Amino acid sequence: MQSLQALQEQLHSGALRGARQITLTADLREFPRELFALADTLEMLDLSGNQLSSLPDDLTRFSQLRVLFASNNPFTELPRVLGRMPRLEMVGFKACQIRTVTADSLPPQLRWLILTDNQITELPDTLGERPRLQKLMLACNQLQSLPSGLAHSPRLELLRLAGNRFAALPPEVLAMPALAWLAMAGNPMTLHSEQQVLQANAAAAWRGDDLQRQELLGQGASGHIYRASAVDGGPDVALKVFKAGQTSDGTPQSEMAAGLAAGQHPHLLTPLAILQADVHASSQELAMVLPLLPPGLQPLAGPPSLASCTRDVYADGARFSAAAAQRMLAQVRSAVAHLHGHGMLHGDLYAHNILWNPATGDAVLSDLGAASMLGELPAAQRLQLQQMELRALQHLEAEVQARTH
Repeated sequence: MQSLQALQEQLHSGALRGARQITLTADLREFPRELFALADTLEMLDLSGNQLSSLPDDLTRFSQLRVLFASNNPFTELPRVLGRMPRLEMVGFKACQIRTVTADSLPPQLRWLILTDNQITELPDTLGERPRLQKLMLACNQLQSLPSGLAHSPRLELLRLAGNRFAALPPEVLAMPALAWLAMAGNPMTLHSEQQVLQANAAAAWRGDDLQRQELLGQGASGHIYRASAVDGGPDVALKVFKAGQTSDGTPQSEMAAGLAAGQHPHLLTPLAILQADVHASSQELAMVLPLLPPGLQPLAGPPSLASCTRDVYADGARFSAAAAQRMLAQVRSAVAHLHGHGMLHGDLYAHNILWNPATGDAVLSDLGAASMLGELPAAQRLQLQQMELRALQHLEAEVQARTH
């Protein structure tokens, strides 16, 4: 991150000659023309957190640009110039004010599209004509249907539809040949079940003064996790405090409902209770109480990178003993079977959501932020969606087996 003045000084001095990545957050209201000095080399440009509402028509001069982030800007339309960018493959316009996505705004090489938290009511059919499309983030919009062409997207593996206006499962979802990771909570087709679970558990919510918050244990995209001690002398617990009302996977309410509905399982991290909101607080903090996991657990892998897109990134040289790997996979299968038996999808069945002990193989499947409750769907659709999620399990098994000695 740098200011416009700093950028100008670095360009003038030659310090940025040949630069391939630029991040610029400077309350910009217009695209900085100074950037065209890097038109022949720039591959990634991040203009998030400015005041931009348009991009110049000659953005096509950035002949090498592959990644463009412009989240948290007041765009009302996905810029049409993007559709003429020959190498652009990753586009991120999260939390803007986008209502319109035209047929000519989608780059031909599009691989990863982030339109989370906008005001989009429909998408163009051309979205189904992007053969490299692999990851599509559409949570928290106003969609009621999907373009029919998406049904045959050959590489689309991860789809986020949570927090929209789908009254029924879009038929295109069940036809997608490669889909493995789906989030669809917080839609009219699931909302009644979620609300029922939250209401049924409201009386059992813990109060904030039941706990003494301790040190930060970790954080993710949706929240911070703290150690907390019970004032009555009970065992320590973990407290997840949500950061915001909407994430790329859905809402905190949907995550809490899914966790409570799933119940307890030895290899699944689910909440013990919701933390009752403090009615006297200036802002209503959403939080839930989780069991405190034993020491020695670590993520099996890191999350996907820009390059890997839908595949986790394992540590260089990661190798697992056959016994530990087999034990871990058996425990994860058990957790997935438990979720499926309760009429649910995990939605984010990845190695980075598996906490394990490499010495013993003991594992816990965590993070239900993308989980969906399927109870309101027809039985045949529930079964098809759960069969789809088994693709994610197969990807995980293949990744682990490739690193087992």
